[in-house]
This record gives sequence, C-alpha cells and structure tokens, in this order.
Amino acid sequence: MKKVLIIGSCTVDITVPLPKLPASAGSVNSLPHSFSLGGCAFNVARVLHLLKVDHLHCTSIGSGMYGEFALKELNREGITPFRVSSAPHGACICLVEESGERSFIAYHGVEYTFDNSWLKDIDLTSFDSVYICGIEIEEESGDKIITFLENNRNLQIFFSPGPRVSFIPKDRVERILALNPIIHVSESELFSLVDSNSLEDGVGKLFNKSNNDIIVTLGNKGALLYKDKEMIFKESYKTNVVDTTGAGDCHIGAYISYLTMGLSKEEALDRANYLASTVVSHEGPALVL
Repeated sequence: MKKVLIIGSCTVDITVPLPKLPASAGSVNSLPHSFSLGGCAFNVARVLHLLKVDHLHCTSIGSGMYGEFALKELNREGITPFRVSSAPHGACICLVEESGERSFIAYHGVEYTFDNSWLKDIDLTSFDSVYICGIEIEEESGDKIITFLENNRNLQIFFSPGPRVSFIPKDRVERILALNPIIHVSESELFSLVDSNSLEDGVGKLFNKSNNDIIVTLGNKGALLYKDKEMIFKESYKTNVVDTTGAGDCHIGAYISYLTMGLSKEEALDRANYLASTVVSHEGPALVL
C-alpha cells in the first residue's frame, strides 16, 4: 500500500457560535469562542492520521501566536510538522449560526504557500495519490502546485475545488481537469464548475472534462458517485447537525483512506458518509473516533 501526499494548509480556526449573522453595522452576542486546527488539507490529513493511513502532509507552520498555537496542537495530536517557517501564520474566523451553517473570514499566512523545492528530497515513488483543494490553487503559488502535478503524472489526483471555485483562475482549473483528477464537490460547487442546474447533466458535463470519477455530496440526502457513466447513491446517516465546518473535508479524507485500505468505491463512499455525519454533530472540524 503506497502513501498519500496532501498539499495544502494547516490553519487555525477560531469558531464563533452565534444565533445568526449580524446585518451591516449590527450587533449580536455570541457563545464562547474556541480555537482549533483547521484548513481543508489539514482536515483531510487528520482523517488519514486517525485511520492510520500512511501519508505526508506538505504544509508550512509559521510564526506568531497562530503559528505557536498550531505547533502546540500538532504536538498534542502526535503529528510532526512538515516544515516550519519564520513567516507569519494565518487564521480563519468561522461564524457558525444556530442552523449549523457557517461563514468564514480568513487571513492567509505562510500555510497557504507552496514551492516545488520542498519536496525535492522526498521519494515520490512511494506515493500513488495526491490530494489538493481549490483554495490553495487560487493562491499565487497555486500555479506551482499544478506544475508539480503535471511533472508527476503517476500520482492519482483527488481534487476538491471548494466553495470558492469561482475565484480560481479558469486556466488553472482547466489544467487540473486535463490531468484526469477524481473530483469531490458539493452540488452547488458542481454547478459552479459547469453550466448546469441538473445533477445528472452536471456530472455528465464535468466527466467529459475530467474523464474520471466524480463524488458529489448532497447534505442530508447522502452522496453520489459517478463512475463509468453510472450514478451510484449512498444515503446519509441521520444526525443532529451542530456545525457543518469540515464535513466535506472529512468526507473526502475518509473516501481516500478507505480506498487506500482496499475497500470498493461504494463501500468507501458509505463509510465516508458515516464519518462526515459524526463531524457535523459537534462544534469544529475535527473527526473524533
């Protein structure tokens, strides 16, 4: 069983629970705030770590109070940081409403950067897959990530465009799609990637661009796997939704993990649905086993 490479941020999430978002110039009282490690890539890496799947998370931990917090928490979870930098580390304020819906205010630091040279001493023949997410591709160094992927075509790409997919330069998206990634999206993200408002039509159009499997998360309806031009649905697991932060990250992290363990795609999708349901049942993005 070969390893999984994960490229992307480990940031600090500051979770602020509140009844609803205030209007402009408005005011609202919140419940106590909490600090935790987050970032799409770290959320994915944490799932692999907890499920004991061999992987490498390529990210930088920076300086300042957020970097200090990140290092302390990584040490507490038994995770060795890949790279430590003197550049400032960032954070993300997660505003979580009573419904479980969340909004983000992000300050990006060194954790959202990438350079090909960081992997020059890594034996890439020991890896067979790589996870990337759209928020890093949107960044200035996103072009370097794509160049790395183009130079390592042996790696099966798992690509999660994320909710900011419309902010990613279109030429970068096209370059990634040309590398035949397995794509993981929500229904709204799917419709942002292709001109469609139909699930069946949307996955068909996206498949024509990527020529590989597509996973679409459908909230409390479950998830769809589109493979070999066949649509396979797996129902969700009932749960009390508290906070949806990190649910999609947990889902793709679990799917990658169970595929790596040798489970079928259908079994991996079902187990991913289950683990994602446990994440939304509590505050914060962390999977608790």
